[in-house]
Amino acid sequence: MTERSTGRAALITFVCFAVSMIDGFDTLMLSFVAPLISQAIHADHASLGRVFGAGFIGTVIGSVAVGPAADRFGRKPMLIGALALTGLLTLACALATSAPQLALLRFIGGLGMGGAIPPVAAITAECTAPRHRTSSVILMFIGFPLGAVVGGAISAALMTRFGWPFVFLMGGACALAMLLPVAWLIPAQTKAAVHEGGGHVRIGAILAQGRSAPAFALWLGVLASMIVSGFLVSFIPTILNLNGVPVARAALGAVVLNVGAIAGALALSWIVRRREPFRPVAVSFAAAALLTSVLGLLIGVGDALFGMLFLAGACLVGAQLTFPAIASRLFPPAVRASGVGWTMAIGRLGSIIGPVIGGSLLQQHTALDRLFALAGLLALLAGGAVALAGLWSRHGGIAGDGERETGAPFAIAEGKH
Repeated sequence: MTERSTGRAALITFVCFAVSMIDGFDTLMLSFVAPLISQAIHADHASLGRVFGAGFIGTVIGSVAVGPAADRFGRKPMLIGALALTGLLTLACALATSAPQLALLRFIGGLGMGGAIPPVAAITAECTAPRHRTSSVILMFIGFPLGAVVGGAISAALMTRFGWPFVFLMGGACALAMLLPVAWLIPAQTKAAVHEGGGHVRIGAILAQGRSAPAFALWLGVLASMIVSGFLVSFIPTILNLNGVPVARAALGAVVLNVGAIAGALALSWIVRRREPFRPVAVSFAAAALLTSVLGLLIGVGDALFGMLFLAGACLVGAQLTFPAIASRLFPPAVRASGVGWTMAIGRLGSIIGPVIGGSLLQQHTALDRLFALAGLLALLAGGAVALAGLWSRHGGIAGDGERETGAPFAIAEGKH
């Protein structure tokens, strides 16, 4: 790559990182303000679980719909549409007066939130040298928990002063503000999209050429792990508040979890620069299984819980942040956004199941040690599934970074904004 194209690729990746960051904040902001919303609109745990679930259903549909559309019509227009929908509907959430109304708004806004990640993952992969593709997409997707960390810290500081609607206004405004840099700096197409992305992308094409077994194993791992993190991220602030932690401090529980995720993802990005990603990610999930089980024994015992939340976030959510990168590695350019979209959609399905079931179990006063032990078993299942995906991809001869896609990264279309 020339110095000019290298600099332009770095700028494009930074824009994708910023989109990922805002998407992370907008997706997870509800967990920060859930205790205040519960009091303001008189919603019980089960109702809150349905609100969480409605937003995640929207992200599932958005991921499945936008991924193939981005392969067919181009990454940029679909990303612009996803950001606009996210921003407008997040602003509207500030006006909600009931749980069903908030659930509807989060569902529609979720279409945009889920639709943003497949295009940015594909854009990042296609402007990066093949040997660095996996680690670059991981680093880009670190923006997702970083957005939750920064947004959560700001929310914890301001929501008791300005009220929970202010958090939605802030998130919606940030999403709309990203429209200008995306429209100006993201190229209209990459060569991969121009030459290979035409036509309607079917699931058969995504799973062709020996990809079905590793893809299904990967998707099982995504589903199991996201059930766990969907529950933790959504309900940790509420669980802490119920066990005597003040609202503002309880909101920091989700922040600490995501700070750990950033640390874990950074460590994994360094490791996968030197080896394939499947085994390190599987080991990380195995460690998360133990840590998550221990969490249930530490609720209400003081600050030790926050340290364990950090470690659990590093191993569990940090490993999850590799999934877009692994999908970008597994699926070739012609179906890359579709493959990432399906991967993220299945993960979002887990994010629906986690808070809905978790909210119901909390409503039934299930013992926390049992609840977190079950979460640990699911994390262990995720690790086993990822290990199988790696084994089957190697046996199937599926290329990793730089093996099938040799040479320079996909060229960036100059002058098309």
